[in-house]
Amino acid sequence: MPPTVRDRRRSLLVAHDARIRACRACHMRGYLDEGESVPVVRDPELDAPVPRILLIGQAPGLRATITDRPFAGIAGDKLRTWFERGGIPRADFWRKIHFAAVTRCYPGRVPGARGDRVPSIEEQALCHPWLDGTVRLIRPEIVLLLGLLAIRTHLGRVSSLSDVVGTTEIRDGVRYLPLPHPSGVSRWLNEPANVAAVSRSMEILRGWVEDLGI
Repeated sequence: MPPTVRDRRRSLLVAHDARIRACRACHMRGYLDEGESVPVVRDPELDAPVPRILLIGQAPGLRATITDRPFAGIAGDKLRTWFERGGIPRADFWRKIHFAAVTRCYPGRVPGARGDRVPSIEEQALCHPWLDGTVRLIRPEIVLLLGLLAIRTHLGRVSSLSDVVGTTEIRDGVRYLPLPHPSGVSRWLNEPANVAAVSRSMEILRGWVEDLGI
């Protein structure tokens, strides 16, 4: 791709990301407190092409909000370990993958529980145009769907992670890979069969990365 085209795509994506950062739609409607949660966005690196892999999660965590970097904590360490097996070196984690989410703000904790709150249908609807815009600008060849909300948003109703992790779907030439969230709160990864399913997914990802020359 000629540098001028590459640079224009990056500029368009950076401008789109800036609009996401400025969004306060959920705050204005009372779903979020701006003092606790603002959109988390990571622009593509200046010396790299726009990533060909897009990761879509549920929503940023608290640490991502504090550091303004997705997957900056323990869950990110686990994810980087997985992706190393999938052909993406740790050094390329933020370089070869663009990070998005169904909603871009930290939703807060579930009252009385350890996990984060699932964004409401209304919050998802308000944020959906931002995700659509990101997909149009990235034009990803591989989409990594992290967690049930992201999987259901893009692949339709799925009853459980066990039904889809370790499988793939290709739509309009785009390769979709469903994955669990690597959160330590999740008990899904305590089952050996589920760990084996993640391993199969990483074998698939490595094959895709090699096939596409990513």
